[in-house]
Amino acid sequence: MKVKPSHIALVIIVMLACLFGVERLWAAQPPRTIADAFLDEELTYAIGFWVFDDVAVGKVTLKRANDNDYVATLEAYTTGVVDWVLRNRRDTYTVHMRMSADGARFISKTFEKSIEMGGKTRRGLTVFDYEKRLMTWRSWGGGKDERSGVEKLPPNIHIDDPITAFYNFRYGVYGPPLEGREYNIYSFPKGDETPHIYLRVATRPELEARRGTNLSADYLAFARIDKDLFGSQSGDIEVLFTSEMLPNEAVARDILFFGDVRGRLVKLGVGMDFRKTAR
Repeated sequence: MKVKPSHIALVIIVMLACLFGVERLWAAQPPRTIADAFLDEELTYAIGFWVFDDVAVGKVTLKRANDNDYVATLEAYTTGVVDWVLRNRRDTYTVHMRMSADGARFISKTFEKSIEMGGKTRRGLTVFDYEKRLMTWRSWGGGKDERSGVEKLPPNIHIDDPITAFYNFRYGVYGPPLEGREYNIYSFPKGDETPHIYLRVATRPELEARRGTNLSADYLAFARIDKDLFGSQSGDIEVLFTSEMLPNEAVARDILFFGDVRGRLVKLGVGMDFRKTAR
């Protein structure tokens, strides 16, 4: 991915880590498709860093645009003194996805970004063309030069943007959370390389050492995202999950200027037909 957000993307990183889920209502019968699991879900997060809590707010929603076009929107904005320092920063990520024919996963269609700060807006758009096996990208605005490019999509593997990937992870597309298990989720191609989102489920001793007073956590996942994508020195994320693979705490490590950044869920809204599962 050629479009690189600046430091406010720490908010996005933590929200992506939290995006796996949270304790909520669920039916006795599992959903028939991934869309049944998450449609009309709305999650609101409080973000903190340094010695400060609640210095930014983020919201994640999933809606249906038409029969097989699902729109996930991630919005983040700063508050209080931090809002003044970062010049009224607001980031919006909008992802269009389609559901696979068997309903077992989401597939990335477009990944769009809008960053507003100080009265200027920088935009980016990435489009996946699976018939031609090409990924096209473009970024413009914000007082900077326009940039664009085309990358080849490797054959025989799925390419997931980060938001699509985390919905898929929540649904169990990449497999169950076995202790010590590793996952490689392929993401935006760069030239001859296909970077991936890396996940590892911690051992029990690692979990016990990390969870502290979070006694509802039964799993700890270590994640690594392309560090250039979100302005991180390492791209490392830690997520604590309940026994149902629902995270209730997340930390993004080594964010430029901000250090470690924390995220916690503060509000949950779901549609009337909401269902969830961990396959």
